Amino acid sequence: MIPQFSIRRIIGSFIVDLLATLLALLLATILRVAVESEASLLLNLGAILERVSIIERWPLSLLQTPVFFLIPLIWPFFFAVFGVYDGTRSSTRKKELGNVFLAVSTAVFVLTGVLFFTYRGTSRLLVLIFIFLDLLTLLGWRFVFFFYLSITDHQRRSMCKQVLIVGAGEVGQRVAQELSKYAKRDIRILAFLDDDPAKIGQELAGYPIVGGLDHIFEFTQTFQVHYAVLTLPLRAHQRLIHAARKLQDAGVRVQVVPDLFTLSFPNASLEGFGGIPVIDLGAPGLQTEQRAVKRFFDLLATSVGLILISPLLLIIALLIKLDSPGPVFYKQKRIGENGIPFRMYKLRSMKVDTDESLHKQHVTRLIRENLDPEQWNGGKGGSLKMGDDSRITRVGHFIRATSIDELPQLFNVLRGEMSLVGPRPPVPYEYSIYQDWHKRRLEAPPGITGLWQVRVRNQVSFDEMVRLDLEYIENHSFWLDIKLLLQTPWAVIKGKGAG
Repeated sequence: MIPQFSIRRIIGSFIVDLLATLLALLLATILRVAVESEASLLLNLGAILERVSIIERWPLSLLQTPVFFLIPLIWPFFFAVFGVYDGTRSSTRKKELGNVFLAVSTAVFVLTGVLFFTYRGTSRLLVLIFIFLDLLTLLGWRFVFFFYLSITDHQRRSMCKQVLIVGAGEVGQRVAQELSKYAKRDIRILAFLDDDPAKIGQELAGYPIVGGLDHIFEFTQTFQVHYAVLTLPLRAHQRLIHAARKLQDAGVRVQVVPDLFTLSFPNASLEGFGGIPVIDLGAPGLQTEQRAVKRFFDLLATSVGLILISPLLLIIALLIKLDSPGPVFYKQKRIGENGIPFRMYKLRSMKVDTDESLHKQHVTRLIRENLDPEQWNGGKGGSLKMGDDSRITRVGHFIRATSIDELPQLFNVLRGEMSLVGPRPPVPYEYSIYQDWHKRRLEAPPGITGLWQVRVRNQVSFDEMVRLDLEYIENHSFWLDIKLLLQTPWAVIKGKGAG
């Protein structure tokens, strides 16, 4: 659906909510001591601070209560259950505030129940003060945030989700009217596409009809379309399927107005879209919640990993400089998620100014002929890697065999261009000869290691590698990433290293 929260807002809101809740508990502890001491907070603030000794009073009481340890477990769970961070369930400010109230109320109810059976010594007054302060802080910072959004509304309009309506018939016009009525602050309708030559160049419901369905891909790339609503009739069943595939290949999220047809897409679900019932085909690749968890783990694990491997990187860098002239790091243009190019970092394993034509010919033949190791090596099996590559240095052979040359890609992970786990990013000349279904492997962030790198590496055909990448995307989970990361070192030891 259109009203999805950004990953930045989800992570930011979660951190603020958790810190604000812990702060509310801390303040509630101090206030409880003040109230029970029959002191006035406004008139005797100095006396209260003196009596509530930092060393002798409230820290000891905090250590004796399990509340501080239960909150990080209970609060995030109920915030997820009530969809506080789900833009489809908190689509308006009123709904978000209501979901926060319900989530906090339920969480406090569960907390008091747990304390009743485990730690009855917790002050009831503390719980009552905490409930009030928690609701005050969590709802309060959102009111401040909403006020900030209201004064920056002009800037937000330029960041609205851009929508294309495919089909300019009666249903398409109704969709445009309803979206303009219910979601005008969140989306911007760009235009219609329709195959009727008589309609092209006209305006319907205030929006232009800019071309036919054959121009879908070009239009989405030129105007950065985020969403497309398909309103084609039943007789255009095949055109609808073709358009949906083209749009998802371009990284566009597709909404379909229901009709009497059958669609087979993963992640499809019946949703409401601006007051209209639609079949949501799902976002291409990973969902918003999956991306948020994946990105948080990537940042945490990569930060720790870079600290741990920094001595190793320094040693390898010195060996590379001693072995051959040239820079330590090698930057190569790669194609990332949704076809977006970026610069990928590696430790240099080749001599400088090497010719890429040999590798280009090698890759082109493997992809176009879909060769497996048996065909490539004359029935001897083995790997699809190029053999006896004179471009590789002495140190290069070692760091390639151990996959150490891939470690600088951790910096790409920090920059958000890659993930720890995902399909490998192709070079441009490889991407240029992909079939349409091959490009679906770019529906997820590219990774340092992945499913086929752990299972088979270069011991199957290219098509089979792509199928394993698609299997990873369709079955992605946090635990699958953890499993593949744990399996990667063993795959490297066995000679199946990732990369």
